[in-house]
Parts: sequence; structure tokens; C-alpha cells
Amino acid sequence: MNNFSKARDRLKMCIENVKRGTARYCEGDYSDSVFRIQLAVEDACKAILSFLGVEFRKTHFPSVIIAKIISNKERMKKLSLNTEHVRYLTLIISYASLLETQGSMPRYGWETEERIISPSEVYTMEVARELFNSAIESINYVIRFFKSFQELPSDLSTIVEELNKVIDNAVKELKKD
Repeated sequence: MNNFSKARDRLKMCIENVKRGTARYCEGDYSDSVFRIQLAVEDACKAILSFLGVEFRKTHFPSVIIAKIISNKERMKKLSLNTEHVRYLTLIISYASLLETQGSMPRYGWETEERIISPSEVYTMEVARELFNSAIESINYVIRFFKSFQELPSDLSTIVEELNKVIDNAVKELKKD
């Protein structure tokens, strides 16, 4: 499996989770919606890492790895990333990190000394909408990042276009509320 096929597969998983997250949001299951879009953003960031040929261990914080890459001038030169790419990556990080910091809260809630605050108490429609908007922004910049490369393999390019349509659909669904 090469870098492009790994990137393609990560973007496919991103698409699946955006669809699931959108469906859960529309059903009113806001905590699961946040969990799904959190996974989608993580997979989108991991797709970039795979595309660039960056090896990484299992992580829920791929934006941290991207940040380390763009802060290392030698590595940037080796990867042939230009200022447009850096701008996209910086914007991706800024939106993705908000979702990554949610950690396990969308699944398990928030434990205090007195009680456990359930995910449904934390993730109201308003909170989920804000996080969903951050996910959409992050993924839109992921799409732009991939489109900025002239010679994408056709299967990867096709998945990027499909992701764009799925994000457009998610935006329409969110506007209904």
C-alpha cells in the first residue's frame, strides 16, 4: 500500500464518519454526532500525514504531528510544501485541535468529584453545532490542501471530490435546524 492509497482510505473513513455524524446530529444525538465528526477530522488529518509519507503511531492528535512538521523548515523542504500548503495546514490545525481536545468526553462524559456529567449534558445542540462547524472548516481546508496538488492520482482525486459533496450536504443539513 502506498501513501496515496492510505490517504484515500483515510478519506473514505472520514466520509463515513461525516455521514454518520450528520445523521446523528439530525436525530438529536449530539454527543455521538460530536464523536463521529471528531473521528472524521482525525482521519482527514491522518490522510494528509499518509499522503506526505509521514509515519505515525496510533494517535488521536494528528494535528500535533502536522504542527511539528510545519515548524521544521528542513522537513518542509524535503516534503516540498509551499506557503499555500502551510497556510492550509495551519488552518486545518486551528480547527482540528478543538475537536481533538474533546478526547473521550463525547463517549464517556466528564467525571467530577461529585458525579459523572453525561455526554448528553455536555453536548447540547448548540455545542454540537459549533464543533460541527469547526469540523467542516477543518475538512474544507483538507479538501483545498489536496486540490492544491496538480498530479493527484485519479482515485484519490475522486475521493476528495466525494468528500467535498458530503461536506456540502452536511452544511445543508445543519442549516435546517
